[in-house]
Amino acid sequence: LDLAVVYLKNYALDKCDALYLVLARPPLGREVATGLRNIAVQAARQAEAAVLLEEVAKRTPPHEATLRNLGTVYNQLREFDKAKTYFDAAAELVGEMEKEDLWNLGLVHKNKRNYAEAAPMLEQALANWIRDDPTDDVTLAKLYDSLGSCYDEMGRHEDAITQLLEARQLYNRSIGAESPLYGSACERLTRAYVHGGRYDEGLDAMIEAFTVIALQDAVHPTPLFELLGIALEEVPLTRGVDPIALARLEVPIQAAVRNMHYRALDRDGNCGVLFERMARAMVLSSVAQGDREQQDAAARRRSMARALLNHAAPLVEAATREGLADLTHVSLLIDHEMKAL
Repeated sequence: LDLAVVYLKNYALDKCDALYLVLARPPLGREVATGLRNIAVQAARQAEAAVLLEEVAKRTPPHEATLRNLGTVYNQLREFDKAKTYFDAAAELVGEMEKEDLWNLGLVHKNKRNYAEAAPMLEQALANWIRDDPTDDVTLAKLYDSLGSCYDEMGRHEDAITQLLEARQLYNRSIGAESPLYGSACERLTRAYVHGGRYDEGLDAMIEAFTVIALQDAVHPTPLFELLGIALEEVPLTRGVDPIALARLEVPIQAAVRNMHYRALDRDGNCGVLFERMARAMVLSSVAQGDREQQDAAARRRSMARALLNHAAPLVEAATREGLADLTHVSLLIDHEMKAL
């Protein structure tokens, strides 16, 4: 169990999951259920986590940690009112509004876009944490991250950048640049830079975030798809930002493709739409120009784009044909990019 926790804290989810499956028998049932809940959350399987944690709650006396964990899962599932109910219950059980409760309820209000209530709660939670535990770099980084994200959504982009840079710095010095938490801070920093019109810095942060996510045990198409969407649809490529900057995604994309294949995540429409965006980034950065070395590199990226599109096309068509989603527009994009190649 201790070794599983070490793996969990280091986001080595495959190893952690394997240990918990071996341990999943009496008398360790409650501990294993809690551990599996944590793995599920970190692997973005919140619905599964909710079921496991509800089972823990049924088997144990009321505890603020369980209530807060349930609130966190339902907050991630976008069931904000249900999340608030659990967070309020945790505060009531303790008998006061602790800094954890300010943080949790602040996130609920942020997610409900009640920014006038969210920002003061998150600011107070951060101030209280700095007062009580100023050396807890990871928790402080998470709070700076939460507050920065709130500021960004409020339109206070420069304030957001300040908070998110602090979060990234704290993650870097405490748990390193390979941690998913560091990647998450880079992802939010990407959005704040782009929303604030600082596009070159936004691309730098986006590539850093993409690289971290691509190598995770908990790799998933959605965050990679969203990051590429920022680069391709929100950054003014060819109008102030040179598309050749996207060439720096070549190696991270290769890593993501290998990781997804290893985890059998490259077989459905989600993979298809992601691979189309990957290919588009390679196409845009692969105009045949420059010296021989530059032209050879561009040709390599075009070949990579072609392979991605050939893999994506049948997956996207199948999703449309089977009624899972109307991805006709993605099929048209694939056809257009193949012709461009």
